[in-house]
Amino acid sequence: MTEHLRIAVTSTARFVAAAAIVSTLVPSVAFSQDSELHSVHWAYSSYFGTGWYNIDGQRNSYVLRMTPRWNYRESSIDDDGSRTLGIYFKFPVTAGLNTFILDNPSDTLHPDNLASLSVTPGVDIEIPINQRWMLRPYASIGWGTIVDGSDSAWTYWTGIKSRLAFQSGKLNWALLNGIGYVGFTPDIGNSEDFWPLMIGLEFDYPLGKKNADGDQYLWYWHASYTTFENDLDLILDDPATKPITDQWELAIALGKKDERIKIWFMNFDRLGLGFRTSSNGNLQGITFVFRSIFDL
Repeated sequence: MTEHLRIAVTSTARFVAAAAIVSTLVPSVAFSQDSELHSVHWAYSSYFGTGWYNIDGQRNSYVLRMTPRWNYRESSIDDDGSRTLGIYFKFPVTAGLNTFILDNPSDTLHPDNLASLSVTPGVDIEIPINQRWMLRPYASIGWGTIVDGSDSAWTYWTGIKSRLAFQSGKLNWALLNGIGYVGFTPDIGNSEDFWPLMIGLEFDYPLGKKNADGDQYLWYWHASYTTFENDLDLILDDPATKPITDQWELAIALGKKDERIKIWFMNFDRLGLGFRTSSNGNLQGITFVFRSIFDL
């Protein structure tokens, strides 16, 4: 049995611009420094991951997430139908920033700019149904806190994803589906949760010819739609902010067919950008793409 540790960390420069769909409980907002604003609860940010998001047209959230991974065992299925379940451990560490200072990135990463911190370890089990169809149950639970100690909470999510793969010439594509449960329980106050239901398409296509070492660069892109069965209140305790009922995402990335992209001591499945929005326009944002959404 081969065991190896895969560390998926993100560079300092790329993290500066990052933020999540739902950010940490940010005490100040980049474009509205003088007004006291309720902000998105940080407990959701680790689930949604790295990116930048603007909420309600004026409130900005910035979140950095690193996810060390331990691929304990890869999934596989033989021609005779014998299956090996894949087991993948993940250790997301998520930090929220008060503001993003474009002209001075070092100040952006200063400890005084740190708003919150959470750690949410989890495990994925990959189940090969046949050569084209994979199921992936997952579960995570952890704890986080506002840096000043004013709030802390248990955070958790679980669910299952499905990936059905197809091939059309050089184009590989897959139909993705998922259902999940996401919530948090604060030390003081009521628990909050929502149920995301996702459907999406994912594609990859070779870029040019094979390089000198025989590997092939690929374009990756995906489109997905997620509906929240119970409306997601991005801004807590603010009746003026409309809840989010769904989310659309479009993304494109560059990767390699047989190897990971290496930058210094880091390595990635792919590198790219995505755009997310809600149907009511209350959520707009840019995210970073490092993996297939099936593997998140």
